[in-house]
Amino acid sequence: MEREALIKPAMCKFEGEVSSEEAEKGAVSVEPASPKKSSRAIKRREVLDAIFAGISLGKSARAMCVEVGISQRVLWNWLASDEELMRQYQRAKELCVDAYAEEIIEISDEGSRDTYVDEKGREVINREVIARAQLRIDARKWYAARLAPRKYGDKLPATNEGGDAKKSVHNIAIAFVAPEDRGNEPNVSS
Repeated sequence: MEREALIKPAMCKFEGEVSSEEAEKGAVSVEPASPKKSSRAIKRREVLDAIFAGISLGKSARAMCVEVGISQRVLWNWLASDEELMRQYQRAKELCVDAYAEEIIEISDEGSRDTYVDEKGREVINREVIARAQLRIDARKWYAARLAPRKYGDKLPATNEGGDAKKSVHNIAIAFVAPEDRGNEPNVSS
């Protein structure tokens, strides 16, 4: 609770959109009461919509904050104070992953600059363009695998979750047994 108390007043310092009364209640209103604040609330909604739209298309949150003219700290404060905004942000990130998956195919299929004709008229492979395309593909694959490991990860989870009948779990037990020495058994007499 102390951390939340520190974050909410800080929001007022960055944008001035949240009154101290709202910050204490923990409510960030998109529809403020005064006419002066309503234009800010509409602008805030437009800013958030633009940010989430850009993120869902594959742009970074940092790039979108620069594009709309707010600091990233303001965005993080908004997200920390409003669960619905956080859900919208998470949905935008899910869409971003799908956009990256589609971009991977587009980058792979684009081959118009893979070769060029040199001064002697020979067709030469442009290794720099191919390496750059591979880097772009690898970066998107890595990011998609981190954000959605079940959907785009390389490995299936190692645990047997939910009792899936298709997955089988094998247990192997190893026991060490002393060997029997048949030839040199001591003669035990009673």
